[in-house]
Amino acid sequence: MVTEIKVDWAELTALQQSEFGNGCGPRLFPPAINRFITRRLWGWLFDASCRRHDFAYARGGSTLDRQSADRSFYRALRADAQRLSARAGRVAARIFAWLYYVGVRLFGRFTFHYGPYRSKAELLGADHIGE
Repeated sequence: MVTEIKVDWAELTALQQSEFGNGCGPRLFPPAINRFITRRLWGWLFDASCRRHDFAYARGGSTLDRQSADRSFYRALRADAQRLSARAGRVAARIFAWLYYVGVRLFGRFTFHYGPYRSKAELLGADHIGE
């Protein structure tokens, strides 16, 4: 079921948000590798930003929707990096955020849902995460 109404991230419960998507790794990677990336490498810092970006990609839309999702993602990554207390950590996280953004811009076209927006039920799947 597709819709012309864009479902917003805020319409999901906190549990649904915390379980949406695969965290901070490409969909191409096996789940075990994505769990490692999310829990051990950078996901502990960027997990919420990654899940929100996964949501925007799953919701779909036009090329402009993808560009908007990617720009919002980059702003969120930079804001997450800014929260680190150590200056060296902030600088490293900002560099990583930019590199991650470039990767998303280059390869995200393969996973973005181009077409009509998906409904909330479609986005949450048959098991309705958190309901």
